[in-house]
Amino acid sequence: MAESSASQCLRLAVVGAHLTGMPLNHELTSRNAVFVATTTTASKYRLYELTGVAPPKPGISRCENAAGAAIEVELWDIPLDSVGSFLAGIPSPLGLGTLELCDGGVVHGFICEGYALEKAVDITAFGGWRSYRASVGT
Repeated sequence: MAESSASQCLRLAVVGAHLTGMPLNHELTSRNAVFVATTTTASKYRLYELTGVAPPKPGISRCENAAGAAIEVELWDIPLDSVGSFLAGIPSPLGLGTLELCDGGVVHGFICEGYALEKAVDITAFGGWRSYRASVGT
């Protein structure tokens, strides 16, 4: 696969089912998205396991107090001509917004609508979806 040009791509942070090896990663790779790096968010987020969604997915939410943590994310460059079809496939309560990274940079990434977090399980202590899923044996 040819390297992507940053000017022709959208840098996207993924936090859950789109991570490498997870069930929805093919939605990136089938659009010729290119893996860039694994990093973490700034220590301003909480991570939740959402209920009633398949495949299992997390929701991430920014918090403005000391209760936040750094959450592991993968950065992907998705070609601009594939962004629309990717966005069209994102189901509620998830969406794309802006995430702050540990280095102070900002990227587009998955965020979750607040109503879905009311019944979700807080899994922030695991530091990321991959660690959480390993802890439950999947």
